[in-house]
Amino acid sequence: MDNSKNQLWDVDAKLFASMKEGSLTPNEANFFSNMQFKEEYECTALNDVLISAYENTDQIYMVRMYYEEYVIGHGIGTDGAEEVHVMNLSEALNVNFKTEGFLDRDITLWQWLREKDYAIVNYGRNYDIIENGKRS
Repeated sequence: MDNSKNQLWDVDAKLFASMKEGSLTPNEANFFSNMQFKEEYECTALNDVLISAYENTDQIYMVRMYYEEYVIGHGIGTDGAEEVHVMNLSEALNVNFKTEGFLDRDITLWQWLREKDYAIVNYGRNYDIIENGKRS
């Protein structure tokens, strides 16, 4: 795997810097630390499933592509009918679930993650690194 550092979008670089001191919980600090590392060093062509629709009652999913692109979606078996593709984490966190028709509540991904205290995020599903169900 290539060890060169990916150049972050300015908005994400500012976000990561602000969350070093501005995180509300240890899990939030861990989320931003992990996401910064992933965006800088962990490319994925086969996708990095951070949140699975099968693992939360709202059926929300979040998939990272390449370094810093994300797909935020809703539903099991919707075949991508309810999803949004964004170019960086800052945009992803601002996806509003009511506006997108995912939920009846006016809530962004970031607010939803904070409600869950990031417990539904799985950092070990980058399919470029996983072989036979285990990180290689």
